[in-house]
Amino acid sequence: MTTWLAFDIGTTGAKAALIGVHGDELNILRTAHHEYPTTTDDGGVIEQSARDWWAAACAAARDLEPLEADAIALTGQMQDLILLDADGEPIRPAILYSDTRAYAEAEWINTCLGRERLAALTGYDQEAGGLLAKLRWLITHDPTALNNAAHLLVGAADVIANRLTERFVTDITTAGTTGLLDLETRNWLKPETLNPIGLAHLTRLLPDLVPGGAQIGVVGEMAALAIGIRTGIPVHLGPGDAGAATLGIGAGTPGAPYAYIGTSGWVGYTSSERGDPAQGVWTLAHPDPALVICVAPLLTAGGNLDWALQTFGYVDHDAMIEAALTAEPTSLIYLPYLNGERSPIKDPFARGAFIGLSERHTTADMARAVLEGVVFAYRHGLDALVREPVTTLTVTGGGTRSEGLVGLIADVTGLPVRIPEDATNTGLRGAVLAARVARGERATWRVADAAVAAAFAPNESRREPYAQKYAWFREAYPALQGLFRKMA
Repeated sequence: MTTWLAFDIGTTGAKAALIGVHGDELNILRTAHHEYPTTTDDGGVIEQSARDWWAAACAAARDLEPLEADAIALTGQMQDLILLDADGEPIRPAILYSDTRAYAEAEWINTCLGRERLAALTGYDQEAGGLLAKLRWLITHDPTALNNAAHLLVGAADVIANRLTERFVTDITTAGTTGLLDLETRNWLKPETLNPIGLAHLTRLLPDLVPGGAQIGVVGEMAALAIGIRTGIPVHLGPGDAGAATLGIGAGTPGAPYAYIGTSGWVGYTSSERGDPAQGVWTLAHPDPALVICVAPLLTAGGNLDWALQTFGYVDHDAMIEAALTAEPTSLIYLPYLNGERSPIKDPFARGAFIGLSERHTTADMARAVLEGVVFAYRHGLDALVREPVTTLTVTGGGTRSEGLVGLIADVTGLPVRIPEDATNTGLRGAVLAARVARGERATWRVADAAVAAAFAPNESRREPYAQKYAWFREAYPALQGLFRKMA
């Protein structure tokens, strides 16, 4: 048996797992999780410390007593802007994927280079969360950081990879979220492409590119001491979180879509053809050069539930969801765009809103509206992403801990929904799967269907009421779009 130490550096914390591999079977032996803080401010500012990522990864690993590990696989949040000096130390806080401060820069870039041309090059419409816009923002507002930078990394797992191996590298799936990758050639955009927007000189900062799962080095002595593992074991950089989850849930070959429910979320699938940027679909590089991963990414998914929990004062998520789903449905609508949205709506100014609130509504009614709003956003993403009829939807991610929430997805989409076993660890499994394909231990991304932990059939009595409410939900954002921009 080979024992893998896998890391998923997510939005709220670092997760580590020891995974035993025997043949094609992957068994989670032990897991640990350590959280880190996020800094937010007006104007769409959302940042974290790269040092916190490393500290949390080390703490989670040490909790596992991982001395038996034979290899390491990494994944994590993508589309971050991380500036490092020549020694790999952070120069400023990392600007996260969900940060939308650079909306003016994004509009200017699309005007300069052409929105359709950029989408054709990169696989999706470029917006405030992309690195093109963030780099332009830094040129204006923090040029010293750029001048002092020796390296730019673009995903949280890249930072852990650097600490382990001293290499500055990213995988092509993560690179594909930046707006800096040519999807066709799977190389960084040429300096002459970036010259009209004044970014050509910054290509010197870009990391090496590897397919997700590639071995990027071995663990150095200092890193081994920090984590509690042996020196010299191989380190593999898996695809970023959306790619790893796609592989881990068994969607690494063309087939049916799935939904991921985390702090952010997405609906995704693997294809041999690009998605439609006009529908808000992002097309990302798959580790297999003949394939792509199509996703409709939701900027804030489960994060809405975190906000509601803090605001409404429930003891925990379970208590809030139980109260919400015990309450009878009302006409109250909630828009789940707390930090803007990027698919199918592409608007950094969009915000959360209750519509139809009256004195008769209770906190339970409001909590139910939040849950429904999040699920309506998933249905909207599914409608934008998928052209062919969907017969079943598989869901994964931390949100699957709530069967009530997953049951609501079945009711709102009208689809049978299933949760695979070990649904909260699909990203870790996908990172290891990518590494094993890269090592030649597996010949294919296809995996056997996971055992189903729970299955939910839609409540047919709620099909029409939810169809009507979903139509209202779809009408609500266009009605408020102009006001959101005025309020920004």
